[in-house]
Amino acid sequence: MRRCAGIGVVVLTAGAGLAQERAADVADLLGRRDAVSDDWASESASAGAMGRLRALAAVLEEADGIAEIDPTAFAVEGFEGRSIRTGEAIRATHGGLGVERWGGVDGCEAAGLGLEELLGAWRAPLAGAEDVHVHFKIVAVRMGEAEAGFATDVLFDASGRRGEAVVAFTGEWTVDWAVCEPPEAGPLLARIEERRLDLVSAPRPLYSERTRAILAEAGGATDLLAQGCDYWNGRVDDLGEPNFWGHNGLAVADVDGDGLEDLYVATGTGLPNMLFIQNADGSATERALEAGCAWLDDTKGVLLIDHDNDGDRDLFCAMGPSIVLSTNDGEGNFTPARRMRAASTAGFYSLTAADFDLDGDLDLYAVRYVKTSYGDSVPMPLHDARNGPRNHLLRNDGEEGFTDVTDEVGLGEGNDRFSLAASWCDYDLDGDPDLYVANDFGRNNLYRNDGGRFVDVAAEAGCEDQAAGMGVSWADADGDGAPDLLVSNMYSSAGRRISYQPRFKGSDETLRAELARHALGNSLFRNSGDGTFEDVGTEAGVRMGRWAWGAVFTEIDGDGRPDMVVPNGFLTNTESEDL
Repeated sequence: MRRCAGIGVVVLTAGAGLAQERAADVADLLGRRDAVSDDWASESASAGAMGRLRALAAVLEEADGIAEIDPTAFAVEGFEGRSIRTGEAIRATHGGLGVERWGGVDGCEAAGLGLEELLGAWRAPLAGAEDVHVHFKIVAVRMGEAEAGFATDVLFDASGRRGEAVVAFTGEWTVDWAVCEPPEAGPLLARIEERRLDLVSAPRPLYSERTRAILAEAGGATDLLAQGCDYWNGRVDDLGEPNFWGHNGLAVADVDGDGLEDLYVATGTGLPNMLFIQNADGSATERALEAGCAWLDDTKGVLLIDHDNDGDRDLFCAMGPSIVLSTNDGEGNFTPARRMRAASTAGFYSLTAADFDLDGDLDLYAVRYVKTSYGDSVPMPLHDARNGPRNHLLRNDGEEGFTDVTDEVGLGEGNDRFSLAASWCDYDLDGDPDLYVANDFGRNNLYRNDGGRFVDVAAEAGCEDQAAGMGVSWADADGDGAPDLLVSNMYSSAGRRISYQPRFKGSDETLRAELARHALGNSLFRNSGDGTFEDVGTEAGVRMGRWAWGAVFTEIDGDGRPDMVVPNGFLTNTESEDL
């Protein structure tokens, strides 16, 4: 400890020994990023195998790559391949989409295929295609299973175009690897067995990128949106959360009563929120400033709902710890009417509305994620955090405004988690809306509405979903008349590889299982009709959504059945593979 002369300030300094100890701790942690130096044999094997698969992907992306492949560069002598496409495929047509699915190890009847023969058959759907992309992902490593090395489970996806036509396929291999000398040269393929293959084709892309064409009349907003979050980070004040994270929402509704849907886009601190009014020709005009809603505050969740039953959509914006209500004059012009501020400084992240008490007006549920700021508030423990901020239910009392009734109606139970999304649905078909809350870093909540009072029944209903919850959507996925539940979570190949191994977290099997669930990916809970749910995410094929955010049910191909759209990714910004 030392005292600065003249100003009476006491400065505490760490001793040299403590500083050296901390430096050593940091160096140790940084060293653990390298599987080789950290002595994780399975991760070291995975890194070597992944290097070989990347080189293989580069060959497969070339039209004549198979013809020029040198088998000795990828596989051992005596390599054996087993193709799944020897049996019958399940085939279906959905609108313009053609789908073929092969699955089950019993279909792998053709044994003894050489590497060139197997890969040639595997790549055949891409024959003549341009703009080919091939990606591999290792999701499991089993040391000692292969005769001369180890085995891996490998996910793949590939796509290409022939003119306007698109072909894409995903699936899984089991791969045996041989460890050769010297080990630094990397392992070689000894055996590939196809386990699953889904092939999708379309005469043209389902969607085309039309942002600039549609927003041609939007003025400077077009150029502002063309820059990613990373561009604005540091160029504007960080009075709220840094723009780097991009945790900002949007809402769609007809705000001016012309029968066309309009779009409100929230932005980060220092950038104006935008209101895109749709024109009759499908273009859009940006007029947030004229409409009175070009807020410069960090805005996350937004809603366009008719809160006062006057026939037009009013605007709710979550700005830090406040929710601002702006009323609509019926022509798309907004006037600030109320500001509702939480007692603590934790910011609101998303908003959802329903008439929970059946009194004829919409009430508001607002979720919060971190107590201070993103990146500073640390969930403890990571997989089952209970140190998050409170969410709030605001009852609509008409002219008197909104009243916080969170604890009064029972929603204080389990209300201390890192919430990112919530959604209302009458899942038990008793006539009142129930509430599901998706929480990052742990268990979710299902609040059953019993006449205006809520009970958290997620555990007994079988949908606690202890994972990285980031999105919620409801739909009758199986056509039985009961709403099913989609929860978007993070899918982590590294997490899947490591969390099942006994070395990870030692002998605590329960903890390993909970952390393994955290990396498993999306969940689809089928409503059993008796108040409980069954997680059919694996059977339904929805697990692998990468780093999934607000996955939603929607109708894509016009067949009357709900499809899923899963946005994903994290902080890639200007990487060329984003689009």
